[in-house]
Amino acid sequence: MEVWYQERIKSLKADEGWLNLIGLHWLELGETTFGTSSESGFRLESEGFPDSIGVFSLEEGKVYFTQQTDSIFIGESEVKEKIKIFDTEGQLSEKLSLGSLRWNIIKRADAYGVRLRDLETGAVTQFEGIERFPVDMEWRLEAKFVPYIPVREIPITNVLGQTTPNPSPGYLEFEKDGKSYRIDALDAEDELYLIIADNTSGGETYGGGRYMYVKKPVSGDLVILDFNKAYNPPCVFTPHATCPLPPRQNMLDLSIMAGEKTFGEH
Repeated sequence: MEVWYQERIKSLKADEGWLNLIGLHWLELGETTFGTSSESGFRLESEGFPDSIGVFSLEEGKVYFTQQTDSIFIGESEVKEKIKIFDTEGQLSEKLSLGSLRWNIIKRADAYGVRLRDLETGAVTQFEGIERFPVDMEWRLEAKFVPYIPVREIPITNVLGQTTPNPSPGYLEFEKDGKSYRIDALDAEDELYLIIADNTSGGETYGGGRYMYVKKPVSGDLVILDFNKAYNPPCVFTPHATCPLPPRQNMLDLSIMAGEKTFGEH
């Protein structure tokens, strides 16, 4: 468990982790200015960066960027002119940088947003870990995987209020203290992705639930369900994430005193 936890901490602090998110701005059709100026459409509230950094242009499902300062890069190449940085059809998604800043475009339903990171933000440099329940093997349970035939579509709503259908290959059924429970699972290649809430949600643990991954059964239908590895969604660490929320059927009438406790104020 300690190795798993240390990897978890490492991933949160990584360049693509959740601790360094400092902004998320949803683009409107046309141009959006970006910089520290109070007149910027997307204002960067950090010192030491230019008033005008660039302009985003959203045009028919494609996003372009025009630089207005030097030293903006895509990889090793400096941006010198208007370039396309996001195109779903063309499978294009570029990451841009300026000093410690990193930004890229994300798409949620029909919305296009600029995700902004600062690799040197205090949330990373001052991070000291996540409070957890003591590891308890009583919360490491055997569960039965029951497939849906055919695969079932279940609606998942995110914190933005957007609801999209997600394929569920089946559910996990387990017992705790003589009672039976089930969790609808989402597909994640060789794993099952679980979005759950329980009676600790909103108290000891985050009100928006927690996540887990479990290995798919290789033979038979039994899997190990280790609630000691229940972890917080990104929204616990930053207000600039778009976390999926537990579907109603995954809100368990059970107090899961295992895994990560809540963190911060988000």
